[in-house]
Amino acid sequence: MACDGLFLAAVREELREFVGGRVDRIFQPEKETIIIHLRRGRETCKLLLCSLADQARVHLTTASFTNPASPPLFCMVLRKHLEGGILEAVEQPNLERILSFRFQTTDELGRPTTRLLIIEVMGKHANIILLDPSNTIIDAVRRYTHAVSRYREVLPGRPYIPPPPQVKADPRNLEMDAFIRLMWENSWDIPLERLLVEKIAGVGPQTAREIICRAGLPAETTLEGCGEYELTRLCRAVREIAAAVSPQGWRPVVIMEREGETLAFAAFELFQFEGLPRQFMATPSAACDFFYQVRRERQLLEATRRSLEHVIDRELKRCYKKEGLQAASVAEAADAEKFRLAGELITANIYRLEKGQTSFTTPNFYDPHGAEITIELDPSLTPAENAQRYFHRYNKARNAARLAKEQLEQTRTEIAYLESVAQALEMATNFDDLAEIRRELRRAGYIPEEKEKDKPGKKSEKKEAARPSTPLEFTSPDGFKILVGRNNRQNDWLTLKLAGPDDIWLHAKDIPGSHVVIRTGGREVPAATLEMAARLAARYSRAGGSSRVPVDYTLVKNVRKPQGAKPGMVIYDHQRTVYVAPWE
Repeated sequence: MACDGLFLAAVREELREFVGGRVDRIFQPEKETIIIHLRRGRETCKLLLCSLADQARVHLTTASFTNPASPPLFCMVLRKHLEGGILEAVEQPNLERILSFRFQTTDELGRPTTRLLIIEVMGKHANIILLDPSNTIIDAVRRYTHAVSRYREVLPGRPYIPPPPQVKADPRNLEMDAFIRLMWENSWDIPLERLLVEKIAGVGPQTAREIICRAGLPAETTLEGCGEYELTRLCRAVREIAAAVSPQGWRPVVIMEREGETLAFAAFELFQFEGLPRQFMATPSAACDFFYQVRRERQLLEATRRSLEHVIDRELKRCYKKEGLQAASVAEAADAEKFRLAGELITANIYRLEKGQTSFTTPNFYDPHGAEITIELDPSLTPAENAQRYFHRYNKARNAARLAKEQLEQTRTEIAYLESVAQALEMATNFDDLAEIRRELRRAGYIPEEKEKDKPGKKSEKKEAARPSTPLEFTSPDGFKILVGRNNRQNDWLTLKLAGPDDIWLHAKDIPGSHVVIRTGGREVPAATLEMAARLAARYSRAGGSSRVPVDYTLVKNVRKPQGAKPGMVIYDHQRTVYVAPWE
């Protein structure tokens, strides 16, 4: 990304159209993000100012934000001083990463006055500052003292001190001879990228790389590798880039990565990213807005994914702990037979036992070799009471074993279900998928019910849940349609509602994963199609990273859902098993 001085100059030119506009409303939806609604005639625009270190920028936006119930202090200060005011000018000192908005407004007594709203787009030093006509700070979105910065304090009542000025050449009126002299005044081993950033106003690292690319030079070129010819080409490239600050030179673009993530944006064409997909925009603001909207959506998507992962991991840890305890109980209960044996041996030898004995030794008539066994006795009990004591312990242990075994089966079923949800979460690619998983976890009781009522214009959960699922769809080389469920709800809908009885159903054997259906249409399925579907079933399962995965397949009519089973859980019969590699 490149919100450098040249890009801000292009935004400044774009904002000139709204000079004379009235400040309608002001919001602060996020910690360091300000939205100012400007109205001019019938046209309204939203001006976004952000001072977050990794997102510092200023541009017009079309994005929608959720505002807090009560506005932050800085937002209320801006409303007090700017609402109803007229935007008089937008200024930028010497292509610095600073934009100054001058508003004509009124003070507390209704007298005409001016206010300056300054945004400094400088990474971790970025800030939004409101000034009065005497350049005294009224407030700032980020306050700090000399304990943070020795250069200046940003506090209400303090005089505003601009960031240190940088003495650089203006690329908009740079002569060829002056440029060459400027370059040759430096050390020969300095890289051109660093040199352009340090010597040319408004040029950031990305713009410097673009200048070098347009000059036809390698990205790692140093000044030592440049003669007059190379520097001449470099100067021409600088002039081309500088022309992009005017609307006539605009060609705003957003560079995309292969996965759909935004990589870079600029007010001009970016040749350095040749081969990557790109989207051209109408204005610099539109390019910057699109870049950060896509990035913001991706961040929100990942944050939602992490919150659901946290719920699943928490519940899996609980289940794994419970499984260990229950397995130990089952193992302990397996010793119940020794209590029954002791009771029967006491009963068989009761004629020769007396009260007060602590133990006795007798042949074990269940042992083929007749080995002797020693049985402990309670001396305070009669032989008959000792036998009853052992039979009681046997019955108790046997009942405990049965109960523990049932609980262990339930716990393992729950683990399999949670792992299937975890697999669905890995496959989720958008907010609809995540919302479906969240609803499923809420119905299962892992997430508490939301108490808030549906907001106006927002679809209720029942309506959302009623929408048909959209599984992944593939086509085999033989022309058969193969459908893959992306979550448990889709798995149920795909298998129990969409698929026909003669379609083929596939699933990784004893492994949480997606339901896969081959739509046969009554035709015989070739081996190649079956193998492709089996690979998809293995790939979209918890064993997707294995080299060889068993996959069961059968007709859909042989698949059924037990009463009360969790989403995605089915039983089946008449299956066959194939072993496939998920990736080849």
